[in-house]
Amino acid sequence: MSYQILPTTIFFLSILGILILILRRLPEAKAESEKQAKEISVEKKLENKGLPALAISRIKVKSKFLYKKAWQFILEAKDIKPHALASYKIRKIFGGRLPLKKKFVFQPAEDLTLPSGENEQYYLEKIKREPKNLSHYDGLGKFYLDNNNFNEAKDIYLYLTNHEQANGDYRAKLAYCFFQLTDFEKSAEHYRASLGLDSAHPNRYYNLGLSLVKLGKFAEAILNYEQAVALEPDSVKYYIVISEAHIKLGQAQKAKDALLKAKAIDPVNELVAQKLKDLPE
Repeated sequence: MSYQILPTTIFFLSILGILILILRRLPEAKAESEKQAKEISVEKKLENKGLPALAISRIKVKSKFLYKKAWQFILEAKDIKPHALASYKIRKIFGGRLPLKKKFVFQPAEDLTLPSGENEQYYLEKIKREPKNLSHYDGLGKFYLDNNNFNEAKDIYLYLTNHEQANGDYRAKLAYCFFQLTDFEKSAEHYRASLGLDSAHPNRYYNLGLSLVKLGKFAEAILNYEQAVALEPDSVKYYIVISEAHIKLGQAQKAKDALLKAKAIDPVNELVAQKLKDLPE
């Protein structure tokens, strides 16, 4: 009789063991499900706004990126690649001077001014009509940036950088979003990437330096500020942030030297005068 009960007992014990394992796994499964729910892809977020999928071939995008890199290599091999400083100066002549502000704060991503009357719905409709036109997505991203909606802007520029990997402007705007969202590691990462694509941008070196300062990397920040100075040597704000980084490193004399250079450019600058007074002995 006992030999007939034994298999049945083993069977029920097995079922019970499986049920216990399932019940123990439920909290982990729930946590994993919640995590996946939070990590919604950018494409899904855009889809939730009613936007169509962007039908651009990844192969085409990557081929453009590789073509650009190959062409840069050929120019470097022939030693005919235009210097970053020269190309920046040409753009500066035709595009106007960068603004110089007395308050030295993080500078926004390039070209964010929007015509009046344009809102979120305006760009959503344009995207629906022309889903392959990346400039409409960029317009929507600029709208979000203009309204300090950095989380939405970040999603747009993540989407754009995935489809246009060789576009330094998109990368810089994405970096700006991460800075405003206080993710300074990613801000620095994307500013480096944007400069890797186009190094003739003093403002990007400046913003990268500010990101590095937030990470406590003062020496590396100074190197990037100096790159900004090389491209725009008459900018007082770059010398001021250089002096601030030197002070953080305990290098008072180097901080003073930087401020004296700023004073030579703008002898009546009140901020420079105050910072010279405040220098530690």
